[in-house]
Amino acid sequence: MAPGSLKRKFQDDDGALELSGQDLAQDGSSEGDAQKRTDNLAKAIAMEHLHEVPDIHRPFVGAQPKLLKMPTIAGNDVPCCMMRCNFRMIETQSESTALVKESYRATRVACQSIKLAIKNADGVVVVFAQDSSGCKATKALIEATSDSKDVCEQAKVHVALASDWQHTLPIAECKLRSVPMAAEGHRLLIYIGTPGKYATMCMRSDHGQFDEAYKANKLVVLCKGVCMLPIGTQAQNILGIDEEEVLKAICFELREKGPLAWGLGADTKTMYMQKAFGYPKALPMPTQLTFAKGRTGGFACLADYVKFTNSIKLASPEMTVKNYYDTGLTVSVLMATVVSEGVSLLTDGDGLAMLRDASIGHIISKLNQVTTVEQFKQKKSVYNFFIGDGACRLNGGTELILHLMEGHAPATDALTTVFLFNNKAWAIEDNLVATKEKEHVLYNTQFYDVIAEHQRICICETEQDLREALTYLSEKTIKFASGQGKGGMHMVVVRGLKMNLPPVIGDIDPIRKSKEMQFMRAVLGTFSKGCESRVPLYGCSAFEYIQYLHFFLEEMPEGKKYQYICGRTDIQAAHMMGFHQPEGKCVLFINDVYGINSLGESLRFLLSGFGGRQVLLMVWHPSVLKVIDNFHLHRPPMVWPSLGPHLAKYYVRKESDAFFADFDGESRTTERVQSAIEAGTPLVMVNVMPQQECNYVQLDARIKVKDED
Repeated sequence: MAPGSLKRKFQDDDGALELSGQDLAQDGSSEGDAQKRTDNLAKAIAMEHLHEVPDIHRPFVGAQPKLLKMPTIAGNDVPCCMMRCNFRMIETQSESTALVKESYRATRVACQSIKLAIKNADGVVVVFAQDSSGCKATKALIEATSDSKDVCEQAKVHVALASDWQHTLPIAECKLRSVPMAAEGHRLLIYIGTPGKYATMCMRSDHGQFDEAYKANKLVVLCKGVCMLPIGTQAQNILGIDEEEVLKAICFELREKGPLAWGLGADTKTMYMQKAFGYPKALPMPTQLTFAKGRTGGFACLADYVKFTNSIKLASPEMTVKNYYDTGLTVSVLMATVVSEGVSLLTDGDGLAMLRDASIGHIISKLNQVTTVEQFKQKKSVYNFFIGDGACRLNGGTELILHLMEGHAPATDALTTVFLFNNKAWAIEDNLVATKEKEHVLYNTQFYDVIAEHQRICICETEQDLREALTYLSEKTIKFASGQGKGGMHMVVVRGLKMNLPPVIGDIDPIRKSKEMQFMRAVLGTFSKGCESRVPLYGCSAFEYIQYLHFFLEEMPEGKKYQYICGRTDIQAAHMMGFHQPEGKCVLFINDVYGINSLGESLRFLLSGFGGRQVLLMVWHPSVLKVIDNFHLHRPPMVWPSLGPHLAKYYVRKESDAFFADFDGESRTTERVQSAIEAGTPLVMVNVMPQQECNYVQLDARIKVKDED
C-alpha cells in the first residue's frame, strides 16, 4: 500500500471522522520538556526489569519468598477424618490435626507479633489496598478516622487508601493524594492487601517505602493467607494465616493507640468515602476535549483523554466507565504519564489484578468478557482498552476485536474503544541487551495498514491525527453518556509515540562471571557435541533469562553452536520444542510460570515413539533484590511456585527416559547433567534455582505461641 493512501477516518451510523493528515508545528521548549519527561519515565520503568546477580556472599536473611516444589496448604478447622489437602486425602487424625494446628498457630503468632509491633511503635501508617475494600473491618477502621486538621497533625495512627485503590476512583476536581511516608519519623508501616511489583512500577507508587521500613524492621504486609511481619530483629514471612483474624487483631490494637487520623489530607475524607463506598453527586457533563496549541507528545494527549474519562464518570455516576491497561513498555509509560499528572487511571479490581500479574494480552480476555456476558453488555458502559502490538498479537488480539465488532458489539449498550500502539518491537527486552534483536521485531505494518480499511478502525500517524481522533471520541462519549448517541466498538491504531530510551543493562560483568553462565557453557557445550549444524534454542525472551541468553549467544564460543528461535508466545516456543528437530536435538528456555503451562503437548510428543530425540529444558526464576520481589509479577504474594519438574514427571513412565536436576551452583550438578546428556536421555530438565535457594544451610528457628488472654 503506497504511503499516504491509508484510510484515515472513522465511519459508523452515529457519525464520521476524517483525519486531516497534518502535523503540528515544531515547538522547541514545550515539546522538548514533554519528550524529556517521557524518556525519564521510560528509563525508570526499564530499570525495574534489570536482572542482577545477587551477592552470593551475603546471607539471605529475613523475609524471602517461599519456593514451592510441592503444594503446601495449611488446614482449616474441619472434621479431622476427612480433610482434603490438594493432591491427597488425609485420613489419620494426627496428620490432619497437625495441619489444623499449623494454620491456627501461624495466625496466633502473626497476631501476637503484630500487636507487639504496634504497641511499641511511636507511630503507625496503615495503608489499605483495593482488594481489601470488601472486608468489613477495613471499612470500619476507615470510618473511625478523622480528617480534622488537629487530629491529622497529632494522631499516632494514620490510615490511608493505597495508590491502587485511589486509581479505581474517578478524580478530576483535584489530584490524587500520596500515601503518608512511614519512613518519616520511623513509623511502623502496615499494608493491608496485595502489593504487586509491576503494578507498583506502573503507578509509580513509592515502594521504596517498603525497603526503608523493612530495613528498620517496621514493615507488615498482610495478604490473603500470608503475612510479612517483624519477628525479633528482622522481618519474616508466615504462610497459612487467617487474614481476617489477623486484621481484626490489627484494628483492635490500632484503636488502643488513641485517635485515628485520615491519611490523605485534612478535609478530604468525605470526597474519597463517597467515591469508594457511597454514591457521589453527579457533576456537570464535561465539554469536548481540547488540546494546547503546541506539541506536548502523544502520551500527554492520551493522559488528557484518561482525565476526560474521569470527568465522564463523575457526570454519570450510575454508568460504568472503566479503563484497562495491558503489559508492555509503551502502555506502562502511558500509565506513568497519567499518574504523574495526578489523574486516576480509572480502572477496577480486575484491572489492578492484571497489572499485578503482568500477564501479556490479558485485557483482551476482559474485553471479551464485558462484550459477551449478558449482565455486562446490557449495562450502559464506556470502556477503553490500551495495549501494545506486542501484547495484542496474543490471546486472539486484533482478530478477536474484529470478531466482537461484527458479532457482539452491535447488541451491547456500551461504547468501547481499543487503543493499539503500533511500535513494531518488544521494547524493554531490547534495552536489557543493548541492541535491537531481530527476533523481537514485529513485522506487522502491512497487517495494520490493511485492517485500517475497516469502518471502525483508524490509524493515527501523527500527534495531530491522535488529537483529532481523541476529540472525536470525546464528543461521541458525551453524546452516548447523555443518551443522544449510540454505542459501538472502535479501534485506534496509534503510531509515532516517541521514546528515546538508551540501553539499560546495568553491570553485566557479574552475569558473564556467574555460576549460571558457567553452567550454561558447560552443559550447552556438551549438548551440541557432534551436531553438524546449529542447534535450535527455543524461548520467548523472558526477563528471567534474556540477559544470560543474549551474552551466551553473542560472546561465548559455545553459543555459536546455537540458533535462537523466539516464539511469539510461551505456548508457541514450547510447541516448537515438541516437534522433530533437524538433528533430533533442541533446547527450550522457559520461565517458571507461563512456560510451564505450555509444556504438556510437547512432552507427550517427545516421549512418544522409540527414541532418537533429545531435549534440554531449562526453567528460570527471578531473583530477590528488593522487598517488592516478594510480590513478583506472575506469582502469588510471598510464594514462588516451582511446579515444572513435578508437572513433567506426569508424562514420564520410566527413569531412563528423563533426568531432573536443580542447579544450585554446585559443580557436581553440572557433571550429573552432562552425564545424562551423554547417556542420550530423551528429556533432561534443569530447574535453575534462584540465588536464595542455592547452596545454603537452613537454620532452625522456632517461635512460641502464647496462651490466649
